[in-house]
Amino acid sequence: MSDDTPIAFPRFGRRRITPHACVVTERAHLRAFLADSLTELGFVVHACADAEAVAAAAAAAPLDLVVLPLPEGLATAERLRLLAAASPEASVLLLGPAAAPALVAAQELAEALGLAVLRPLGTPFRMADLAARVAHLAPRRATLQAPVDVEEALASDWLELWYQPEVDLATRRIRRAEALLRLRHPVWGVIEPARFLPTGADLPWRAVSDFVVRRAVADWLGFARRGTPVDLAVNVPLAVLREEDFVRGLWRTLPDHPLFNGLTVEIDCRAIVAELDAAVAVARELRFCNVGVSIDDAGPGWTPLATLRHFPFVEIKADAGVVAGCARDPAKRAVCEALIEQARRVGVPTVAEGVETEEDLAAVRALGFDGVQGFVFARPMEPKRFARLLPRQELPATRPPSAG
Repeated sequence: MSDDTPIAFPRFGRRRITPHACVVTERAHLRAFLADSLTELGFVVHACADAEAVAAAAAAAPLDLVVLPLPEGLATAERLRLLAAASPEASVLLLGPAAAPALVAAQELAEALGLAVLRPLGTPFRMADLAARVAHLAPRRATLQAPVDVEEALASDWLELWYQPEVDLATRRIRRAEALLRLRHPVWGVIEPARFLPTGADLPWRAVSDFVVRRAVADWLGFARRGTPVDLAVNVPLAVLREEDFVRGLWRTLPDHPLFNGLTVEIDCRAIVAELDAAVAVARELRFCNVGVSIDDAGPGWTPLATLRHFPFVEIKADAGVVAGCARDPAKRAVCEALIEQARRVGVPTVAEGVETEEDLAAVRALGFDGVQGFVFARPMEPKRFARLLPRQELPATRPPSAG
């Protein structure tokens, strides 16, 4: 094969191992949103503002999907003609107000040019709507065939932090973001902790915790440089927090910055209840380092916390298992009410985790939770995407920006 021979990208039937998508719009905010959404669905995304960028993307790799938000004037016709010449196998997804003249005209031209046109996606739309339209082109998740060695992941720089906002229910503004560990494997892609940090396994928690703190601080400094500092929370096991040298290292790592309000460390409620005296001592000690301890995943077993005369914890987060479905389940609702009552008694805020539906959102608001974390507002996202979200601050539930 000569150096000039084009590379044949591998496909399984019509589904490429790494499908490529191209988003074409002059509107930067919409281009970024669609690029992030398609990346989350597993596409390699080319974000293009004009026809020249589309031509470059098509030359770099065969395009499986091209998304064209409308209306964008006569440029749409130019882009469709270029696609027909440069990437005729690509499927085209038109995005815009249903039955708008621009959408009808674009669909007619694309079909006349012989392009495969997917059913148009009306605006505004939900992430689930976009996922359904492109499901036949998106890659299937590879099955993890063997456990991933965490020490190898640390040494290979495969670990990263993604961020999920906690939203203040009174203002719908971001009050904090939880840093969640992810592993980006060169073969299996992005892997969630349950698949590489199995419960009960003998794992290098100290090394993982050191990484989490260092990366969270580095990300916070990045957000601050963009003018959008935000309070962060990290997860660290109680056993690690009991190590004095870890706490000293944590203190030395925290930013010396006038806008840094401190760090929150989340500890699983079951671990706190199992070693209550040790957890109380850790929470008291960490306050001197400008670190607050949040009780994470609080559920039916939280009641020993009610016996504390002095409550050194800064927040109670209700477990997703008692929040999801609480609108219709009296037992779950009773647990939530008891947690809120305890939090009010000791003067700390409550956060409902795992809120995924408008029904549960209405229920946790009525119950009196202070904050919400869950898919109803935002999924965990990479730092660069989270940074773009921060200037907006106020989050709508479920719906992304309109293409109009």
